[in-house]
Amino acid sequence: MNKEVYEIIVIGGGASGLMLAANLDLGGAPGLVLEGSSALGSKLLMSGGGHCNITHGGSVKDFVYAYGSEGQALRRCLYRHSNLELARWLTGRGIELADENGDPVGAYYGPGGMDDAGRVFPASMKSKDVLDALVEEAASNLWQIETDTKAAGLRRTDGIWEVSLMNGYEVMARNVVIASGGITYPETGSDGSVFEMLSELGLGIDEPRSALAPVYVRDYPYADLAGISIPDVTVIAFSSDAVNTCKGKAAKMKGDLLFTHDGFSGPVILNISKYAEPGELIRLCYNKEMYELPKRVQRALRERSRGLLGDIRTNVLASYLDHDDFIVKGVDKRGMVTFGGVSLDEVDMQTMSVKRFDGLYVIGEALNADGITGGYNLQMCWSTASVCADTLREKMYRE
Repeated sequence: MNKEVYEIIVIGGGASGLMLAANLDLGGAPGLVLEGSSALGSKLLMSGGGHCNITHGGSVKDFVYAYGSEGQALRRCLYRHSNLELARWLTGRGIELADENGDPVGAYYGPGGMDDAGRVFPASMKSKDVLDALVEEAASNLWQIETDTKAAGLRRTDGIWEVSLMNGYEVMARNVVIASGGITYPETGSDGSVFEMLSELGLGIDEPRSALAPVYVRDYPYADLAGISIPDVTVIAFSSDAVNTCKGKAAKMKGDLLFTHDGFSGPVILNISKYAEPGELIRLCYNKEMYELPKRVQRALRERSRGLLGDIRTNVLASYLDHDDFIVKGVDKRGMVTFGGVSLDEVDMQTMSVKRFDGLYVIGEALNADGITGGYNLQMCWSTASVCADTLREKMYRE
């Protein structure tokens, strides 16, 4: 590895790090991507069940709402580098797009285009095609990429960032981009260790935890229903002071619910999981009459409604349809994304630069911003990485 001072070092060779490298031609300046694991884009390869739900169709104006309270902070990033731009970038490199039914999606607005596409995938339904395009473009932009090279420390001396590595070496750069992901799936390199490095610098880190994940509850009664899905179920997560009062809603969402052997899953649960903290209450509202539910679900609810003498208490049975309440035991640690990370207050979202440190940037899942399922999180990686690429390109041009 070269001993020179790099223009840019990117910590993390996942989706956001590779998207930045793919969008930034170094023009001969030295740039380095550090990936702590043995392979690039491991989590990207897993996305969408291996099919890579790369973005979502529709107007980018509607994307803001997919990120909850962080949506407004992401607004400018999403507008500057939209889902349509991402679609055009992919198709321009030979990757045709399709919706979840396999129907073609054009990289334009209009019939057959992005307007009503919903979830958008590569037409091949292979995540590797997207990863290969990013890696190829990064290489053509003359980025040096190192795997099995994990960052262990970060400090700034005389205007230069020094990145110490787990192998004992040290590399230096004028600019460092944090693209390390979150805490889920640590075997892919997203183990949260970079948050400790940034915390030592004094940056505010909002406690990271798993999101877009199954939820486990106390005394789960539906193990025998594993594999059954119910559409259009409303799920409410209550705040910690509402366990007994059922007041103080943290979030309310509607969508498909899936029973598993040991807890609840499905889109509505994944989307609300970041609000479901241990010890707090979640409520399922099935929004259906009893006869509209799957027969096995009807039987399970009737069994739960039996009194001490074995009789079905009709008032209890009826109540389960509107408020099937549970206390959260935990959220699966291997969520699709991380809720938490570098506080958005620390970052200028127009440039992705850390406000208190010149030459330090944060993008992608390392930020405390995350979206619901449907391609919104990879879109956020693209948008923030592209904004950061704009900033660094302008900075190199000025210098």
